[in-house]
Amino acid sequence: MIETALVELIDRATAECAEQQRADLHNRLRQIRTRVLDPTQLVLVVGESKQGKSALVNAIVNAPVCASGDDVTTLVPTLVRHSDEPTAQLVEHAPTHGPAALERRPVPIEQVREHLERALALGRPITRGEVGIPRQVLQNGLALMDTPGVGSMSSSLTATTLAVVAEADALLMVSDATQELTTTELAFLKQATALCPNVALVLPKIDRTPHWRRVVEVNRKHLNNAGIAAKIFPVSAAIRMRAMQTQNTTLNAESGFPPLLEFLKTELAGKHEQLTRRLVAHNVSEALSQVNDALKAELAAQNPRTAAETLVELETAQRRAEDLRRVSSRWQKTLNDGISALYTDIEFDFRERAWAVLHQVSEIFETADPLEIWDEFRNWLTARLTDAMVETFQWLEQRQAVLAEQVADEMLAEHAGAIPNLERIRPPDPFDGVPEPKLPPGSEYKKFDQFLTGLRGSYGGVLMFGLITGLANLPLINVVSISAGVLLGTKSLREDKDMRLRRRQTEAKAAVQRHVEQVIFHVNKHAKDAIRGVHRALHNHFMRITEDAQMEISLAIQEIKRSAERSAVDRDQRAREIRKKLEELTVLRRRVTMLTQNRITAA
Repeated sequence: MIETALVELIDRATAECAEQQRADLHNRLRQIRTRVLDPTQLVLVVGESKQGKSALVNAIVNAPVCASGDDVTTLVPTLVRHSDEPTAQLVEHAPTHGPAALERRPVPIEQVREHLERALALGRPITRGEVGIPRQVLQNGLALMDTPGVGSMSSSLTATTLAVVAEADALLMVSDATQELTTTELAFLKQATALCPNVALVLPKIDRTPHWRRVVEVNRKHLNNAGIAAKIFPVSAAIRMRAMQTQNTTLNAESGFPPLLEFLKTELAGKHEQLTRRLVAHNVSEALSQVNDALKAELAAQNPRTAAETLVELETAQRRAEDLRRVSSRWQKTLNDGISALYTDIEFDFRERAWAVLHQVSEIFETADPLEIWDEFRNWLTARLTDAMVETFQWLEQRQAVLAEQVADEMLAEHAGAIPNLERIRPPDPFDGVPEPKLPPGSEYKKFDQFLTGLRGSYGGVLMFGLITGLANLPLINVVSISAGVLLGTKSLREDKDMRLRRRQTEAKAAVQRHVEQVIFHVNKHAKDAIRGVHRALHNHFMRITEDAQMEISLAIQEIKRSAERSAVDRDQRAREIRKKLEELTVLRRRVTMLTQNRITAA
């Protein structure tokens, strides 16, 4: 009975949207109608790529039903549902000229990934994969769908995921616990909750970071600020799989999965009717509100105007359009100039800090022997360069905030203070890609070489003083010549050691300078990439504001012109039609309110 009432309510709202030529709302409600007629309790697992969505699904059902790993990307949605025997099939559009039809092709369950990649490589229109396994958590009609990653990485994959959001009863948003929710993830959540209000946030990989509790609290604040009501479940799929293999209940509790499974069993599984009612009420109410607001705006525009009033309004709108064009030119110039200055300042800042480090290196090797302090010196050099990078990128974060305020100041008064939430810029770690500075070969002065150097120096002293003392009828080898040889040999050895020390110091300075230049190169590359990201984020944000304002002004001008061309009789007739339609919408919205209170009955 309730299903019939829901379908009839959706059909009425769909007809209203079609009448108002709102194709977006019409298509969205048709998707909701499909979900009402499907007894499956569909839960989407969504999130950006490499967040652990597939591993989460595997851990929930305790089976490797979805391909997962650092080098694996979900290409099409994979539906996991209950069946008495393990099964798998690929679903694709059937080659037909009639209405869209789906064709299911069975494949071995252990080879789903291979068959999917082969089919996509051949250009087959695969829409999703389906896997059936006997699991208790899926017995009450619960079905999990692993979806492609969303976000800036692939707009086509994001569109694929959003296409099935309106069909879902609930969403599990996956964002790993190593970092807080990004701006992109929050934006997607806002889009998704507009289509499906039943959302929970899952934070996997808590085994990889000791700070996941702080991330949970930060994410909870982000959700509250965004007005998104969602429970948060920190979990570890790796610990869960080990616990299932060893049947260790303590380890399973540590994985965080028991609360998530309880949530799926008590609040989702078996509650298809309640969640469907909530889903229908949310989407139908929002669609009717948009149609109602559009009709009210049109009704307000039906008041007859004099020619002078129309001309004044038209001139005002045109002046706003001119002002907006000038403002758009100003903020874009401010942004471009600020980004250019940012490139130069950040590169100069880190290079200046690196030169200060090189100056300290030069002072150190004026007196120190590289052979004696090399290991300690390398640790000191890495620490100093790391401090320089952190300070430079902290300054970059401050500069991007200042630039955002400068660009916002150039906007129109009605958009003042529209500053975007920029993502945090993290310092790079270039040392993995830059070889460590090494002592030059041959720096070690071996004992045998020292002996030969002393012997060479002493030979000349013995010979010279031996010849001199020979004039006094003394033999060539005597006390005087031997003493002179020892003195001259010692002097030669000391001078050779000093020369070798200076050479080692010079070569060490050169090696360190080459290392620092390579670090500067990598850091500047990372800084330029970060600044390009800032440029893109600010440009997209303020361009969106500008385009919205342009669209608003354009629609206002069109409406003024249409209103001026419409006769008073036409306006009165249209006003009566709108009032009648608003009354019908009021009745329909009252039924939606009854739906949210579980009091709707079949019409």
